[in-house]
Amino acid sequence: MLDSLDLQLLNALQIAPRASWSTLAPVLRTDPSTLSRRWTRLTREGLAWTTAYVLPERMQAHSPTGQRLRASSALVEIRCEAGRRSQVTDAIAREAAVMTIECTSGPRELAVTIAASTPGQIDEYVSTAISVLPGVTATSTHFIRRIYREGSEYELDMLSASQRHALDETVRSGSGVGPTPPSELTEQVIRALQPDVRRPAAEVADEIGVSVPLARRTIARLAQSDWVRMRADFAHEVVGWHASVVLWLVVPPHALDSVAAELSRNPSVRLCASTLGPANLAVTLWLHELDELDGIEVRLRHLFPDVRVSDRWMLPRVVKRLGTLFDAQGRRSGYVSLLLPRVTPG
Repeated sequence: MLDSLDLQLLNALQIAPRASWSTLAPVLRTDPSTLSRRWTRLTREGLAWTTAYVLPERMQAHSPTGQRLRASSALVEIRCEAGRRSQVTDAIAREAAVMTIECTSGPRELAVTIAASTPGQIDEYVSTAISVLPGVTATSTHFIRRIYREGSEYELDMLSASQRHALDETVRSGSGVGPTPPSELTEQVIRALQPDVRRPAAEVADEIGVSVPLARRTIARLAQSDWVRMRADFAHEVVGWHASVVLWLVVPPHALDSVAAELSRNPSVRLCASTLGPANLAVTLWLHELDELDGIEVRLRHLFPDVRVSDRWMLPRVVKRLGTLFDAQGRRSGYVSLLLPRVTPG
C-alpha cells in the first residue's frame, strides 16, 4: 500500500514535519509536485498525518489563581462489562482530556492516557468522568513519572545516511531561532496546529488574529522548544506493523535510567516511561510480527538480569492517539483537540 518513496517521505516528515516540498524534493530525489501529490493521497486515505502536542511533564502550567503547577499524565486501565467496550470508547473518544485510547488483551479492555494540570485533576476526572460511565466496572490508574522516549522520536529508518545528513543540515540551517516558553500566544498557535502541523503560517495567523510574521516566528520557536512536539504519524496496522505490545517491567531503582536508555535505543520502541506502581517501567513496541518480541526480551534479560517482565499486553486496536481518531480498519477518521494545561495566570 505504501511504496519506498511514501515511506521515505514519511520518514523525512518525522524529522522535519513542516519542511516545504521544495526543500524535501532534492533530499528524496524527486520533484515537489510528486511529494505534494503523494502527501495529499496519504492524508486523504487516512494513512498518514501530522500533529502538534505538548509533553505534560515538561510544561510549566499555572492554576487559575496563578499558582505554578507541574502538569501530569497517567495511563488508566478500564474494565468493561461484556459487550460494552464500544459504548465506553464512544463516550470518551471526544473528550479533550483523553489523549489516547487503545484496546488491550488481558483482564482490562481498554488502556487510556489522560493529561491534566495536576495529579488531583486526573484522579477527579477518572472518578467523575470515567468510573461512572455505564459499562465500566473498574479502573486502575498508573501515574507517569518520566517519559524517556515517545512517539515523536520514533523513526521509520527509510533514509540513507546521505539523505539523513542532508535533511539534518537543512533543519539545522533553517532554524535560526531559539525556543519559547509557554504563553497565551503559544497556546493559540499549538491549538491551530494540533490537527495539522503543516498548516501555512498565514492560515494560522488568520485563525488566531495575529500578523503572519508573528505566527511564522512563533511556529519556528515552538519547533525548537523541548516541551512541544510536532510529528508525522501513520496508520501502522494498515502499512505493515501487525503487532503492538506493551511490556510492564519491574526494574531496580538504581538501574531504571540505564534500562530505559537501552530500550529507548531500540527502533521498535514507541514509548518508554517510568510509572508509579509495582511495575515501574512501561514500554510500547510496534512490531512487524509478534515473534520479534522474543529477541527483545532475551537481549534485555542478558543485559539486565535483575529486570523482570511482570506483564505483557497486546494492543489489537487503537481508537484514539494524541487526538487522532481511527476507524475500525485503523485509518485516521478525524481529530479531537486535546486539552492543553493552563499556561498563563488569571
